[in-house]
Amino acid sequence: MQFQPAEAFGIAAAAASLYAAHSKTIIPLRWAAIAANALAMIYSLLHGTYPTFALNAVLLPLNAWRLHAMLRLIGEIEEALKSDMKADWLLPYARPKTFRAGDIMIQRGDYATAAFYVVAGEVEIAELNQSYGPGSLLGEIGLFTPDGRRTRTVRCKTDVDAAVLDYDRFKELYFQNPQFGFRLLQLIVARMQVSGEIAAAPS
Repeated sequence: MQFQPAEAFGIAAAAASLYAAHSKTIIPLRWAAIAANALAMIYSLLHGTYPTFALNAVLLPLNAWRLHAMLRLIGEIEEALKSDMKADWLLPYARPKTFRAGDIMIQRGDYATAAFYVVAGEVEIAELNQSYGPGSLLGEIGLFTPDGRRTRTVRCKTDVDAAVLDYDRFKELYFQNPQFGFRLLQLIVARMQVSGEIAAAPS
């Protein structure tokens, strides 16, 4: 059986797919998947297997979009580390929630299940009488406490528009890309150092 040049594309597509399947982090996986899609499209076109061509034509932009989203996230974390330490780069991964003035956003002693990003309004840490406005990330430390309980109470001084990021989402982003977790820890520590909250931040 004579080896056809078109078969090289099929072999390369299979190799890229195997590499993607064994990738432990999301960015190399997406790059390999994009390469596999492109090579499979060429192979399918040369062999006239148009359903396979159509499938990979759909998967390629999807993988490219997911890769772009993760690279953008990492880039925004890098920018946050260099700028004002705001965490608005987390908003695409959060869900909105509204609080009324006087509502308790975080209750001391409760189990911590999510972090809160203040989009609009003002909150205060009851025990410290410290206020925080738009751009503040609260409750992220609870993800790392041994007992998983809140250490401070956060009360809404005004009506507040917040974004809620569940810890399960934090963990998903971390396992998809460990660089996210590392950069997140850097951001948390840097923000606490800047504002002098190392011992006072709500968890």
